[in-house]
Amino acid sequence: MQLRGNNAIITGASRGIGVYIARALAAEGVNLALIARTAEPIQALAAELARPGVRVVAVAGDLERESEHERLFARCEAELGSIDILINNAAIEFTQRFEEAPSHEITRTLQLDLAVPILLSRRALPGMLARKRGQIVNIASLAGKSPTPYEAVYSAAKGGLVAFTHSLRAELHDTGVSASVVSPGFVSEAGMFATKQQTQGVPTPNALVGMSSPEQVARGVLRALKHDLPDVIVNPGPIRALQAVGVLFPRFAGWLARRVGVADLFRSALEVRPVPGPRSTHERAHDIN
Repeated sequence: MQLRGNNAIITGASRGIGVYIARALAAEGVNLALIARTAEPIQALAAELARPGVRVVAVAGDLERESEHERLFARCEAELGSIDILINNAAIEFTQRFEEAPSHEITRTLQLDLAVPILLSRRALPGMLARKRGQIVNIASLAGKSPTPYEAVYSAAKGGLVAFTHSLRAELHDTGVSASVVSPGFVSEAGMFATKQQTQGVPTPNALVGMSSPEQVARGVLRALKHDLPDVIVNPGPIRALQAVGVLFPRFAGWLARRVGVADLFRSALEVRPVPGPRSTHERAHDIN
């Protein structure tokens, strides 16, 4: 895909990885519609990214309300024209022993992290198919591919998003429209894990697990778009080879997660809770992936 001049929607663009994806796409000459629940951050980002030849608009709305989806999409199309690229980035997560997880946390996470990307993809596809061009990029997580203790619901949602993307991609074969999934591991500086480090003192993963920068995640999105890649993992080290072995030998995958300290990292998040602020934990995490 030649990116310059295309029109893209990015959900969860107010903070975290979404900001870096928006910057990377704007640098490629892509016109952007930034969607988030809070208007001020995306308005500031739109002002930062707008430049000659690149139009950037801020569209505030609550993606958790399905009734909002049509309005948001219609506004994006009215501002930019036909949508060529949809980046489903908005997500929330919570770390907790599963048997203690409140039902509303479970349903909310599954709604925003899995149902919303599916519904937005369904909304975007008719126009893309009519024009025989377009691409959907879903931002998943290595938590959807590898055992992640104390993140069972988030892992289930992201694993579902990976499966949805691959199934949709197969269905779209030879239509001119495609779908890709980008799965970051631990990300420094911005995003959910960085927030845990800043607010809860969660330790840095060891060298075998590694961490990526948010710029590397954004470059992964660009690779997926430019080369129509089905699945992009953004993580240093031999994680892809280890995951392949884990698929063949599931017990090995569980052993490895314990051995490299993933369980310890998330267990530490259970022991230290964030200092309460003016918004709930979920509201602070909203639009961060």
